[in-house]
Amino acid sequence: MLEGFSTNAVVAKIRSIYGSMLTPDDFREMISKRSVSEVAEQLSSSKRFAPAFKDVDPNTVHRGLLERLIAEHNFNTYLRLTSFQGLTDKPFYDFLIKKNECAQLINLVNAVENGLTDSFVTAVPGYVLSHSRLDFLRLAKCQSFDELTAALKGTQYYKPLKSVARREDGSPDFTDAEVKLRTSYYDRLMKSVKDSFFGSEEDELVKTIRQETDIINIINCYRLKAYFGYSPEEIRQTELPYPYLGRRAVRAIEEAESPADMFGLIQRTTYGKYLTGEEEDIETAISRRSLEQMRHTVAKSNSAPTVLYAFMSICDTEMKNIFRVIEAVRYDVDPALIDRLLVI
Repeated sequence: MLEGFSTNAVVAKIRSIYGSMLTPDDFREMISKRSVSEVAEQLSSSKRFAPAFKDVDPNTVHRGLLERLIAEHNFNTYLRLTSFQGLTDKPFYDFLIKKNECAQLINLVNAVENGLTDSFVTAVPGYVLSHSRLDFLRLAKCQSFDELTAALKGTQYYKPLKSVARREDGSPDFTDAEVKLRTSYYDRLMKSVKDSFFGSEEDELVKTIRQETDIINIINCYRLKAYFGYSPEEIRQTELPYPYLGRRAVRAIEEAESPADMFGLIQRTTYGKYLTGEEEDIETAISRRSLEQMRHTVAKSNSAPTVLYAFMSICDTEMKNIFRVIEAVRYDVDPALIDRLLVI
């Protein structure tokens, strides 16, 4: 009874924050700004992001700082929600920490092999350093991929990196490294769901996560086919696990003979709802469908973990929209073009 009360309180809190998120009109106002500082001023005046600017003058904010403020604010929102009513007692609730950890490790793999570890150290967010179980500053001292892999022995990342395919010259295949690390993340995420929840709550959360991997796979699949001419087997090697569509549907999309055939197959799935055949970029349309699903989950679900997971996905989409606007304003891109590319 008390647990149900706690989770209901979490859902109510999330919906309260959700109600303060930026609207399509807010974004249309934002893309009309003439400078990054004007964008910062608008964000600092919004209920959603005002706390992020508590100690910052928006008139002096440059692009890099503005993006860090937005990303850190989202992460702090997640920390507040997971500490609320003691949610951190269950292993699932550190999913965003694990996700950020995985993303930074992918960045580090590339930095180590390309001699860019100094750039990595200056770019890795402080909130990741303070909450990660990995000592990224120590790991950034590694001089090679093999040394980095060895340094990760004893962590959940050792086995995925140890199994990374090698190119003919013996160097690691970075695409395979990224796929192995992301697959490891979803494997551990699914295990934490099964360890933490049961019944309808487990089923609902698993469905939400599997739909997320569908979106990633579909966008990646089309991009690799249309722009890089990947074969079905090459595409399959980049696939994330746990598709909600089912293996048969995924295989059919991967094995399409042409981008046009692949587009037609995608259009007939639940994720192709907004595809008309006239898109310059199907990623935006499919991402909008994903956003619609996550919004529906936040509005209708009573499962705290599912609502939290969907809400943080919405926050991520909102953040990417803001970053796209910042870049467009900085380089004086036509607002009408940016409006078409926003996932709102």
